[in-house]
Amino acid sequence: MEMLEKLLIGSHVLAGILSLLTGLIAAFIGKKGGKLHRQVGKVFFWSMFWVFISALLIISFVRFSAFLMVIAVFSFYMAFSGYRTLKIKKAMKVEKIDWIAAIVTGIFGLGMIGMGINYLTPSSSSSALGYLCLIFGFFTTQTAIKSIYQFRKLHKADKMWWWFAHLDAMSGSLIASITAFLVQNGRLFALSSDYGWVFWLLPTIVGIPIITYWNIKYRKQFRSPVV
Repeated sequence: MEMLEKLLIGSHVLAGILSLLTGLIAAFIGKKGGKLHRQVGKVFFWSMFWVFISALLIISFVRFSAFLMVIAVFSFYMAFSGYRTLKIKKAMKVEKIDWIAAIVTGIFGLGMIGMGINYLTPSSSSSALGYLCLIFGFFTTQTAIKSIYQFRKLHKADKMWWWFAHLDAMSGSLIASITAFLVQNGRLFALSSDYGWVFWLLPTIVGIPIITYWNIKYRKQFRSPVV
């Protein structure tokens, strides 16, 4: 059992590192939609898939971790949504798996908000984890609602809707992956524990302006309306 536990955790870490590297390559190296982008994008998605599955197994059979659960669900749904967007684009049809994934993710997001409220009750000392659950619960729920809204309005969508949906989802997944890496390996940066919150905020603070720049750039290029 101990060997299985080590193998599971080791594979989780390896998949996390692989998703981080391929995500950065897909984001910053090569042409968007080019051969390299597509190839490393597939590796990124399947690495995120195993990060998610292994996280669920670790939570279920090794030890429960609210942090791991929060990051795993949010980051994988973003990767899944970005991957499925390219499939939906071809047929312009939303499948049952897309609806189910969005609804389950939305329910999970609401559950995380409930966990956050519970952690923030006076009898609990897990205030940091409470705020974490509230923040990620909000963004998880918002992401699911946005997906459902997009599914319902697909027939009215701009012709390049899929480009921006894919860009936003995959970028969000990468930001979550970077956040997880920094939080889990914060000691490597010799930063005082009093400033641990920096690792939670830095990827988002840096990432959002970059995503916004890309959105503006490609909307001008494709002459797509701002939504």
